[in-house]
Amino acid sequence: MSDQNDGNPIKRSPPPFSKDPRLQPPTRTKIRQQKLKYTFVGYIIVLIFLAITQFIGVGFFTQGFLLSRNVLPDISTCQDQNGCVPPRFDKAILLVIDALRFDFVIPVPDSKEYYHNNFPILHELATQNSDNAVLLKFLADPPTTTLQRLKGLTTGSLPTFIDAGSNFDGDAIDEDNWLLQLHRINKTIAFMGDDTWKALFTEYIHPDYHFPYDSLNVWDLHTVDNGVIEHLYPLIDKENSTKWDLLVGHFLGVDHVGHRYGPDHYSMKEKLNQMNEVIQKVIDSLDDKTLLVVIGDHGMDSTGNHGGDSRDELESTLFMYSKNKTFLKKEKSVYNTTNLGENYREVNQIDLVPTISLLLGLPIPYNNLGFPIDEAFGSLKELSTAAQKTIDQIGSFRKNTPNLADSLIEEYQSFDSNYDTYGTSATHYFDLIEQAKLYQYLSLEQCKGLWATFDLRLIGIGVGILFLALTFMITYSRSIPAVRVSTMSFEFIGSVVAMAIMGLVLSFSVYIVLKPSDFTLRICLAIGAALGMVVGFWAPIMDRFSIGFLWHQIVDFFLYNFNSWSFMGILFVVFHCLIFASNSFVVWEDKMVSFFLLSFGGCCIYGCYTNNKLSERQKILAISHAITFTICTRLSSMINLCREEQRPYCEPNFTNSWWSIVLLHVAAYLLPACIMSFYKLSDSYHSAAPLWIGTGMKFLLFMNAVYWTFEYVSNSEYLSKLNTIIGLSLMRSFKLAIARLVLFISLILANFSWSRGPLCVKLELSGTNTPTNLDIEETDDSDSDASTKTATILGYGNVYGSSYFLLVLNFSIAIMLTTKPLGALSLNLLLIQILSLLEILDVLSIRRNLISPIIFGLLGYQHFFSTGHQATLQSIQWEFGFMTTESIVFPFTHLNIYLNTFGPFFIPALAIPLITIWKIVPSSKPITLLSQIITNITTLITYHLFTGLSSLIFAAHFRRHLMVWKIFAPRFMLSGLLIISLNVFLIFVTLWFGTGKILTQINRIFGK
Repeated sequence: MSDQNDGNPIKRSPPPFSKDPRLQPPTRTKIRQQKLKYTFVGYIIVLIFLAITQFIGVGFFTQGFLLSRNVLPDISTCQDQNGCVPPRFDKAILLVIDALRFDFVIPVPDSKEYYHNNFPILHELATQNSDNAVLLKFLADPPTTTLQRLKGLTTGSLPTFIDAGSNFDGDAIDEDNWLLQLHRINKTIAFMGDDTWKALFTEYIHPDYHFPYDSLNVWDLHTVDNGVIEHLYPLIDKENSTKWDLLVGHFLGVDHVGHRYGPDHYSMKEKLNQMNEVIQKVIDSLDDKTLLVVIGDHGMDSTGNHGGDSRDELESTLFMYSKNKTFLKKEKSVYNTTNLGENYREVNQIDLVPTISLLLGLPIPYNNLGFPIDEAFGSLKELSTAAQKTIDQIGSFRKNTPNLADSLIEEYQSFDSNYDTYGTSATHYFDLIEQAKLYQYLSLEQCKGLWATFDLRLIGIGVGILFLALTFMITYSRSIPAVRVSTMSFEFIGSVVAMAIMGLVLSFSVYIVLKPSDFTLRICLAIGAALGMVVGFWAPIMDRFSIGFLWHQIVDFFLYNFNSWSFMGILFVVFHCLIFASNSFVVWEDKMVSFFLLSFGGCCIYGCYTNNKLSERQKILAISHAITFTICTRLSSMINLCREEQRPYCEPNFTNSWWSIVLLHVAAYLLPACIMSFYKLSDSYHSAAPLWIGTGMKFLLFMNAVYWTFEYVSNSEYLSKLNTIIGLSLMRSFKLAIARLVLFISLILANFSWSRGPLCVKLELSGTNTPTNLDIEETDDSDSDASTKTATILGYGNVYGSSYFLLVLNFSIAIMLTTKPLGALSLNLLLIQILSLLEILDVLSIRRNLISPIIFGLLGYQHFFSTGHQATLQSIQWEFGFMTTESIVFPFTHLNIYLNTFGPFFIPALAIPLITIWKIVPSSKPITLLSQIITNITTLITYHLFTGLSSLIFAAHFRRHLMVWKIFAPRFMLSGLLIISLNVFLIFVTLWFGTGKILTQINRIFGK
């Protein structure tokens, strides 16, 4: 787009006689500023509407794709189940040790790991008191997050994938569960520990014995556990043991050690030893009428995280103990694997629900799908009765559940008739129990298949809306520049608004008249708004341009603006989209992205070497930039946090080690020096640059290194004496102060100063003292020396880029703080990559080429992976939420996690205008400059929209794939969040705050 008035004198009427400046006609500069302002606002509005359309598409797809299941509101009663069995135990103590992986509690010979052989009491009791204790492998259902596990452990139903998102915002359970059954018969429930129980069961827990603790601060290893112990020990004393019927204690220390340090840390040994002492204390206080149940809700992987379905995450622990009641003993299952703990039988976690209900004489919860645990009962006769009660409950549930009522009828009737025939014969108890298990197994597998339901209509609507948004975005971004000119008129914006309102009105009318049962009013309004905006986008364009003209413009783009670099960019986009067609390629996406960038780096080296337009010195400098980019790319790709599926071909090295802390201190001095060298290439290291880079950046990076030094010292076993001398609480205070200071300076103070501060230029006057700013007072006309002075503006050739890059540094420092040391080093390399890339684009004259914004997009993906992330739930680094707060405080806790997760994408997104404004002099046509920046911003959005839409389409295509919830679903969720996050960041931070400020300021100072 061109500024048609720029370059031509503006004709004006003769000035009036009045000398009042308010009455003077507007100057050419003011007219240009006003025009720039209106054009800028127009771009913002168009991009906001495009973003809203994409958000609606993502919302529809998500609602149609994520799992749903039928939850019946019925509450079981003893009458419904032909009477309840007499209770084996009067009371129960349930101790939940979060993330208690099974190999933590069994002997592992010759193991030196901290998580082995430090919790021996459960295994010792199971072997030495085999009649009174049972130790089993407890298999969780994915997703292995605490809230979903608690739902399964109390209701007996299966979790759904969408529930994983509510792990940090749990709502009360709205279905039958065994705590509700206890409450209905006026039993007293006491609880202490993880406050997730408060969210789920607060109405059932006695208010006098309710002691919840904040569960999400994974940096805190002891507060929750110490609080549980503080209230647990008094309640298990004999004088207080009559005050409760169920006592629940949920310990979090083991889980928090895993999240913070990983399982192989000396803190894990201390925590397991503490749990060993707790169990011993509880057993010593146990009476003959009380059942002790110790469980883990899930395990943890080798990094200490959980949420997925790897074996280490699924295998937890179940221990039952009674002082005078005997348990059945069974041989290990023939289906056990040959992994560690193979001599222990496996049971599903949902099997605890009918087991504990029958042991306490309660009705089995209505939605239960589990089967009683064999070992929990005293004889085969008791177990056969328990099996019969459970099968009756499951049969009742199936009878009242759509899509289940007409299946497995023959199996249920066969079991019922067999039970009536020989239910009292001891010789047939075993056969009867096995038949019941088969029925329960078939029912469970059928429910798993039926509950993996997808609403293909909503999925199709979502994909369709995103596709329409993509077609317009392609047209808007690069192919047809004339379209952007037309969309800047407020007639176009009015068309979009009017059509969106019309779509809302029509969809509301359709809903009122037809009253569709399948779609809610909210869905109808969203469809109407999205389609209305799409029509509003295209209607003015099709009215102004014919289809033939649009096709001609597209052909012209490929004929005259297409070259080998554009072809490479298209290849990268196509190959990246095709990655999602294979689960293996999705798993290795990090290496694929690095391959794309290394290929580009190699082509840049060749392109600089064969560029005959450069002098020898320029060619050497250009090749050095290309080599620097390639080396930084290779170094970043060497930082790995391996997915489970990548092993054994990937060795993880993303750890906090002493050498990474040392490198962080070194980088605090090297990175500012490197950036300073780039600034000096364009003679831009003046005014604001030394303050930002030489002083501010160096100080903040040093403080970042100090923070992680304190973190390493506080976590080191070898420096434990130093921890004692300094004090962990004092060290924690230091870290909080440093983190808050760095984030406040980098995100608030530095950005405010940048928006009001000077440019990176310096005015040099020959033959006199050199002023250091541009506020030069006018000299007297009679001063003969003034006429001989010459002025030179140092940094004039890169006035846009040098000043704008300071904004990139502000956000980069904040993101580096919320990243682990190796991740911060990766982001150091990212900044060098960006500067080298900008120099390459300038030398090769491809700054307007399609490849440029695509490489910026690929850089975001590369450093997402190299900062310790993967497209999995387990790789989310929740612990960073408590870097600046000791408890959950909105928005600070959420901001830290957000910066940690999406920061690697935000830095290239913020730097995208530099493609246009790096190493150029102030333009007399700022609107043209803005148009070129919009081209690159929208191209980056288009790239992420391409990959996101491909991810969504293949996730829907493979919805019945074995790996859908492990690979395809998390990847589509990442794509959806990226589409939302990058649109918001690019519009409001990159364009509104960054680009608008720098163009306005420079146009005001240097405008002609």
